[in-house]
Amino acid sequence: MRSIFLAALSAICVLCSAPITAQEGPQRGGTLSIGLAQDPPVVDPLRTGTFTERQFSRPVYEALFDIDEHGRPVPFLAESYEVLAEGQVYRIKLRPSVQFHDGTPFNADAVVANFERLRNPQNNCRCLSQMQDIKEVVAIDGMTVEFRLQFANAAFPALLADVPGTMVSPTAFLANPSEIGIKPVGTGPFKFKEWIRNSRLIYVRNPDYWQPNRPYLDQVVFRGFQNSETSQAAFLSGQTDIILQSPSRFVAQSEKDSRFIVYKPAGFGYDGVYLNLTQPPFDDIRIRKAIAHATDRELLRKTLEFGIPTLAYSPFGPGMWANQPVPNYPKFDPALAKSLVESYGKPVKFVLQHNNGPAAQRIAQSLSEMWAAVGIQAELQPLDQNRLVQNMSSKQFVASLYRFTGRSDPHINTYSFFHSKFADVTPSSNYTHYKNSQIDALLEQGMATTDMEARKPIYAKISAILAEELPYVFLFHPADGVIVSKKVQGFTAMPDGLVRPSEIWLR
Repeated sequence: MRSIFLAALSAICVLCSAPITAQEGPQRGGTLSIGLAQDPPVVDPLRTGTFTERQFSRPVYEALFDIDEHGRPVPFLAESYEVLAEGQVYRIKLRPSVQFHDGTPFNADAVVANFERLRNPQNNCRCLSQMQDIKEVVAIDGMTVEFRLQFANAAFPALLADVPGTMVSPTAFLANPSEIGIKPVGTGPFKFKEWIRNSRLIYVRNPDYWQPNRPYLDQVVFRGFQNSETSQAAFLSGQTDIILQSPSRFVAQSEKDSRFIVYKPAGFGYDGVYLNLTQPPFDDIRIRKAIAHATDRELLRKTLEFGIPTLAYSPFGPGMWANQPVPNYPKFDPALAKSLVESYGKPVKFVLQHNNGPAAQRIAQSLSEMWAAVGIQAELQPLDQNRLVQNMSSKQFVASLYRFTGRSDPHINTYSFFHSKFADVTPSSNYTHYKNSQIDALLEQGMATTDMEARKPIYAKISAILAEELPYVFLFHPADGVIVSKKVQGFTAMPDGLVRPSEIWLR
């Protein structure tokens, strides 16, 4: 039996640390405006998956855990926790004197109600595959909740720092289940005020926030833009104070502009070409290998990506401890790619879906030209981001240029994406219908192993197998620049790239 207790005060100090000059302290008031790549359909943990959805949720919702500046999970709405029954039970003590924006108390019953909602198959939570290993969630007393798992899970705190650990007012979602996604009610430093579709989402200061003297800002406004040019123009003109998800070209330009500060979080995720293994030609390993060998990733990185990201060889971004070399990843070799296509003996044609933004379109066009040089014809299909996400969740694609922003534990970056039990489940994150019994065993071993050093070789083996079987052709680990006006103070760049506005103030 192993017991771990973490003090919440030290966790909060780590999460909230930010550089403040000795000459001036935080100033109260003002509106922070943040520009992103799109306006999400809803702000609700049941539907949250993309970076934009998670960022829009951030001011209003909070989770049982968060991550610190090193990417490690730490208690947040949880005050402390202990691990029992050799990793199959997590007993969590909740933070007292916290309430939801509608006055509902945050307590063990609220946590149980949230997980009942997430685990109910009728609600079709995008996180449902992550819920299947929870046997039951039990309120031990008013402020203590116990998660009893089917199997030991070393990544469970990281899971509780993600969508499944995000707390919504039970009063609100029980009274108006169809409205909670458009009028969110959480425990966060800001409360929902107004959402004008395709224009702005406005949050206002929560006067009853549980962290003393926080937040500093009066308002946070999110603006989702349909294209990067409009987003950049709004930022350059001062209409927004922070811009996220910018193309590498703009990040490189902004680094040379004295008006701005550019942060490049190490990141947990990756860009790649996802290949549907149930559809020809990708049901044949020769064509998957041909795609990999025909892709000059370094050329794309240096030219279209301005040297900003790093090359990806696995599902583990450089901000994660599981990031390791993958010696067997296919090298750029167009001659080998061409011979693999010739051995296939049939025309190789397919549709490649991709985001309709200019940066993604340039990458897709360059990929199609590289592949055409070895006899592979890709028809490009640009889609708006929301439709692209829908197609991936429903597995309606043959090949897709797609990004997963990643999470802080390698289990979350792999288990639901590559375990066979999710291959034929819709919706699920096993987009490519990938099945491999050896991978299944390694994923289960990685989940059950608590020692980080012992887990590293497990995920190295997983990376090596994925490099052989290629359900994805990895491209880059994106270093999504967070570009900030110098009037923004108190900002701390976190590995996941998300802005946490409770500590931010404006000069």
